[in-house]
Amino acid sequence: MKQKNEVTILIVLVVIAALIFGYEYWPSDGRKSASSALFQAYQALNFPNPEIQWKRIDDRRKSEYKASGVNLFTTVIPPTPADLDKARKDEQAFRDAHKNDPPPPPPPAQLPPDMKFFGYGTVPNGTPRRAFLAYQDDVLIVSEGDTLIGRFRILKINNATLEFEELATGQRGQKVLEDQGPAA
Repeated sequence: MKQKNEVTILIVLVVIAALIFGYEYWPSDGRKSASSALFQAYQALNFPNPEIQWKRIDDRRKSEYKASGVNLFTTVIPPTPADLDKARKDEQAFRDAHKNDPPPPPPPAQLPPDMKFFGYGTVPNGTPRRAFLAYQDDVLIVSEGDTLIGRFRILKINNATLEFEELATGQRGQKVLEDQGPAA
């Protein structure tokens, strides 16, 4: 009985689908459906001659680009000539005002960038502190007053800094104790 009910329902659904299809697409009393009216009102777009226009292509190839001096890729407005003149005058006035100033002091002395001050220690017999420095693949142990790599004299070894003097210029500098953290 179940199969007979299923077949009956199928036939009813097919008949309903046929009625809907016939109502939508079967020509009846001469009136047109909305979709067919849409296609009859279609007009082709008015394009000019669709053929390749070789003369225009050749003209474009022969033309040369003449830059206008404007950067197309920036949003900043370029300065006007009056602004440029004012900037030049201001710069010249600044130079004239500071012409006789003394030169700036030299930068403080620096140890080589790959030299690290990683610790200090003392020997129990009252000797001065010793600093431990890593330079390239070597570990250097120096005391106060020692010469380091022939260029620097160690002046003072503090808890967090190493004070030194460059022998060639007499400039003084400091190197801060570097914490290497726990070993991995």
